[in-house]
Amino acid sequence: MIHSLFLINSSGDIFLEKHWKSVVSRSVCDYFFEAQERATEAENVPPVIPTPHHYLLSVYRHKIFFVAVIQTEVPPLFVIEFLHRVVDTFQYYCSGISVLMQHTGPFAQ
Repeated sequence: MIHSLFLINSSGDIFLEKHWKSVVSRSVCDYFFEAQERATEAENVPPVIPTPHHYLLSVYRHKIFFVAVIQTEVPPLFVIEFLHRVVDTFQYYCSGISVLMQHTGPFAQ
């Protein structure tokens, strides 16, 4: 299944990575960066990028690429749906934090 997950901002910085089965080197993202350079817009980066030893599956939401690294063939829609749910969870969690900070922060009324 998914070995690693990389979050990449619009500047091309990997700012978060999570590894499950084994640590996959960040250099695997070079294939993603090459595809990103060939794309005319961020939305045009292919969602599935085959590499010699891995497949990179990605979604682009909120100006962030969520890139999953897998080693065996799996149904791509399964992984893409998982990535969308990860984004939804981050969005829900972060909006909850911001609402909480508004009501309990130093400037709360």
